[in-house]
Amino acid sequence: MRSSTFPTFAGLVQEFFTDYMVQQRALSPRTIASYRDGFLLMLRFAEQSLGKSPSALQLADIDAKFLASFLEHLERDRHNTVRSRNIRLAAIRSFLRFAARRDLANLRVIEQALAVPTKRFDRPMIGFLSREQMLAIMDISTASWLGHRDRLLLTLLYN
Repeated sequence: MRSSTFPTFAGLVQEFFTDYMVQQRALSPRTIASYRDGFLLMLRFAEQSLGKSPSALQLADIDAKFLASFLEHLERDRHNTVRSRNIRLAAIRSFLRFAARRDLANLRVIEQALAVPTKRFDRPMIGFLSREQMLAIMDISTASWLGHRDRLLLTLLYN
């Protein structure tokens, strides 16, 4: 009786990918593929760490502790960058927000998992051109149509 009242984890994942992402949100195929890849990694990790097959997994298993260890696994064992780790976390958060509207019995676990923060990372400093490099770029040959176009673009951008 209880399984018919509350959706299963597998059912939620299927509805998330087939209905919510495709029809309701109309996300691009690349976004959906990225989310799918993140879920496959998480399901493999759950199988290794929890000893549960994807079909036996429950939404309550995706708690904050599991999520933190999965994200650590991505960085440490798979050598993902912080940016890649945060992208995987965004996919899981999107699913958890979706699941929170459909599985009220696990709201507390979902809320705690949603509280796992993204990791900060240093953004690389944008390099600048030296005066000589800029003059070399501006000294574009205008003998062809492409040269005129490039000169005009650079003049508009940097003037």
